[in-house]
Amino acid sequence: MNPSAPPGEIRTDPLPRDARRRFLRLRGRRLDRPGPAARLLTTAVSAVVHAVTAAILAGGVLIVAGWKGNVIGWLCGSVPIAIAIWTRPRTVRLPDGAEEVTRAEAPALFEAAGRIAGAVGAAPPAAIYVHDRLFRCAHLRPGLRRRPVLLVGLPLLLTLTPRERAGMLGAELARDVSGDPGRGLLVPSALATTGEWRHALTGVRVDRYRDFGDPLLDANSAVQGGRMASQAIGKVTGWVLAWPLFLAELALRRLVSAQSQHAVYYADQVAARAVSSRAVAEYVDALTTAESRLTPVMAAARRGETAEEIRRAVLSRDATPDLVVARRQDSLAEQDGWQAEPPTALRAVLLESAGVDDGTVGLGPGESDRIDAELSRHLARTVRELSRIT
Repeated sequence: MNPSAPPGEIRTDPLPRDARRRFLRLRGRRLDRPGPAARLLTTAVSAVVHAVTAAILAGGVLIVAGWKGNVIGWLCGSVPIAIAIWTRPRTVRLPDGAEEVTRAEAPALFEAAGRIAGAVGAAPPAAIYVHDRLFRCAHLRPGLRRRPVLLVGLPLLLTLTPRERAGMLGAELARDVSGDPGRGLLVPSALATTGEWRHALTGVRVDRYRDFGDPLLDANSAVQGGRMASQAIGKVTGWVLAWPLFLAELALRRLVSAQSQHAVYYADQVAARAVSSRAVAEYVDALTTAESRLTPVMAAARRGETAEEIRRAVLSRDATPDLVVARRQDSLAEQDGWQAEPPTALRAVLLESAGVDDGTVGLGPGESDRIDAELSRHLARTVRELSRIT
């Protein structure tokens, strides 16, 4: 038997080494927030990344200012300026297609979100957005104002029971108090900047491929051969220049992965103390079994069933624990190293092993039905969107 998989639990062999070690170290423990020292180190590395961008911008400005009236100086200075603008710090943005629902339109949803936010110690959402094609929920702080926003994917909401909806709100709102550096202002933009650098310097192919196959290089063609050689030299040069930034990205991703995964595990336990471990674990399992949940909903939408009919089918379905266990195990093979989010299967298993005290702030069937009634127009549109997906 695999020593990392006690009876009744999933095998962690397919996981990346760091994620497996972190899970085994944290399993069965009541967690605290990630320590401040690691967050400070992550912020410092992120500041260095942005300092490089600022230095490139300053260098371009100095070149332009020092070569006034010289076309070559303007051209040489405009390149680093353009690079600095392209890799500038960016704030979190809502996805395209997100639509805001007002408090007057959805008072039950705002009331439930505010009540559960108070139970987990998070700021209540100042705005709630819904999305027709998103199978997830997220508590975000977009823009420079960084006001708390709840983003709800309607396909996910459509497939959740009232208890799972309470788990969704608890788990996502608890992220706001989890101490996750990936939710800050500097760290996400630094990761985006290092990714842009890596793509720009090393992501260029030697030549552009055509639809009918690889290009043929004529031995007598000096033009094609010269272009291939220059692009190869450029690619090698890019790799040389990219190594310091690649190492910075590697260090930053490893730091963020370690702290963010710990923070998500901690947020789940905070949510469980507010709405119950079962609610949070069932919500996390809904994310793990997304395909098996969404497929019958899409089939019902293509048959012309309404959102109300789909909801009744969701609420009357039988629990399939064997499917959940199998999907938990299968999902572990899909994980990448140093990703910020821990595998949802590990979130459920770790929460079940922690033994935290369950809370009683939930979401009853009546309140869940009122939320459906408030969002009926949006849910009907979501069903139409799902019916078009093949």
